[in-house]
Amino acid sequence: MNFLQFSILAALPLALLPIIIHLINQNRHRTVNWAAMMFLLDAKKLTKGIARLRQILILSMRVLAVLAMVFAAARPLASGWLALGSGGKADTVIILLDRSASMEQQNLETGISKRSTALEKIADVLGKTARGSRIVLIESAGLEKTEISDPSDLLDLPTTTASDTAANIPDLLQAALDYIATDQSGRTDVWLASDLRSSDWQPGSGRWDTLRGAFSELEGVSFYLLNYPEVENDNLAVSVSNLVRRRGPEGMELIMDLDIVKQSSDKEAVTVPVELTVNGARTAETMTVNGGELRLQGHTISLGNSETKGWGRIDLPADGNNRDNTAFFVFDEAPVLKTVIVSDDPLTAGPIKAAAAAPVDSSRSYSSEIFPVSRQAEVPWDDTALLFWHAPVPKPGSPESGLLEQFVASGKSLVLLPPESVVGTDSSNDLMGLRWKPVNESADTGPFEIGWWRTDSGLLQNTRNGNPLPLGSTKIFQIREFEGETQAFLKLQDGRIVIAKHINKLPGNLYIWGTLPRSSHSSIASDGVAFFAMIHRALQLGGNYLSNAQLRDAGKGSLPAEQSWTPVSVRDGDEGSLNLELNAGAFRSEGKWLALNRPAGEDDLRILNDESLEDLFSGLDYRVIQDSINNRSSLAAEIWRVFLVAMALALIIEAALCLPQKVEEPVTAI
Repeated sequence: MNFLQFSILAALPLALLPIIIHLINQNRHRTVNWAAMMFLLDAKKLTKGIARLRQILILSMRVLAVLAMVFAAARPLASGWLALGSGGKADTVIILLDRSASMEQQNLETGISKRSTALEKIADVLGKTARGSRIVLIESAGLEKTEISDPSDLLDLPTTTASDTAANIPDLLQAALDYIATDQSGRTDVWLASDLRSSDWQPGSGRWDTLRGAFSELEGVSFYLLNYPEVENDNLAVSVSNLVRRRGPEGMELIMDLDIVKQSSDKEAVTVPVELTVNGARTAETMTVNGGELRLQGHTISLGNSETKGWGRIDLPADGNNRDNTAFFVFDEAPVLKTVIVSDDPLTAGPIKAAAAAPVDSSRSYSSEIFPVSRQAEVPWDDTALLFWHAPVPKPGSPESGLLEQFVASGKSLVLLPPESVVGTDSSNDLMGLRWKPVNESADTGPFEIGWWRTDSGLLQNTRNGNPLPLGSTKIFQIREFEGETQAFLKLQDGRIVIAKHINKLPGNLYIWGTLPRSSHSSIASDGVAFFAMIHRALQLGGNYLSNAQLRDAGKGSLPAEQSWTPVSVRDGDEGSLNLELNAGAFRSEGKWLALNRPAGEDDLRILNDESLEDLFSGLDYRVIQDSINNRSSLAAEIWRVFLVAMALALIIEAALCLPQKVEEPVTAI
């Protein structure tokens, strides 16, 4: 139990006053033995036990009344979670706020979102319990640290407003850890407000082991996890991907994949009015969502002969989360999709070159080129969308390492292939934390069978019609293991990772393959379909950043700082935003176009379960607070009235016990 006026509890010894007064009264009169009274005392022996019990009860009620009065004056707080937190006031309170798009799910009647509900309740409880404590806010969109003098300011800060970004909970916790370690925060309470989306929490990341270990070494750190896991029924979300402009029989047209997802367990068909805007011209049509999802692959929008470049947006009606009701897009002439393979091995580079040069879209141009390792400096970095690096990892700080990092930072796709070295001399080098493990010549040889591959996202996700890629019969004969922060795409039956994506904050994609597409190492190339799909998916992602019209995820750094961007279309209410890059919209700068949308992971409804949450915070001092946007009660309610009632009852009982008692006179014989 916590108290708003904790210092008043110093008056608790006053509860001993009734006992002290009782003892003084007992000893202030001198006892004189009087023979005539001895007969009366003997007569009262039968009632002496009851009288003593009555005196004890009277004394107890007086003590209880004083205790209740002191507790009431100290203004106690009580709640299910707060009753456990009796460690006293914290020196520092760190607020970790999830500002992801999914936190904008709202109560349809009040319009209050999960984010605003969390801010209101944290501000309320800190206003009652954290007076005199240092309060620091760290939000997920920019990881900025802001000191707050008054908890009520949380509701008005620009860094606590809505955004279309994704959250990275391990990054938030790392930022809190860095602050505690460098600022000597003393006893610290960490409040984490989130909707428990698995895509944001990344429970499979190896960073959690490091974070747990670091926090467990700190003394006086407590976590309060304020969770909003509920999902609004009947919420619709729209997204656009794989957009291409091409010339059709009737002029220019846009080809895109349009998805409308009904985020509800109810899969009944629903008719949705959809508004389409292209360069300011609006049209409307009705679409039907069957089985909870409408996926229009290759959806065509006619542009006519006059529209060659510009912007567009697709809007759904308002519902439980307005942040996912709009998808923006931009278009211009499509660039050449160029693939470069740096390799001295024709058996490896040949299949890649052939697959990358084969067109998927007849309206686009494809090219593929092989460069020997000795000519890597001749790679056309600016024009390349996908780069295969079949060479040793360059030394950190070298020009080659800098070029590869800059390539990924510019939004392109890079694939690291295992080099041919027999000894692990190159394993000491790493690229952005990825490194090859030393070759183990005594390791078992294959074939190894595929055990698992990721079907919901990434290079090996299911095809557009929902069918999985045919990888079940693929064989791996040789594998070289790697280490670093990765997301696995393909694993063997023994759990070893074959294909993965590096986890980083850069716009581009860094992949690593633990085997080669040649017959001595695997059957990936000969199986064909999955190999072709992986290459062209990575090529499409990298090619998006070569175009003058690009689709990107909203987030810090999504609008290049070296250019001045003008918004041409944003969501209503976002016009005056101080951070345009954190909100969805269409933007223009000197002949270039950018469309920002929420990351695809924000439409992933998977929620972190209680067991996973317990594993992530195992060994740490944490408390889980399950809340709801429909729950308007305070997290810390004052209960001083309860103690006043207890004091009144104690005084009433004490008064009743003090009433004169009828005494029966003893019967004596004459």
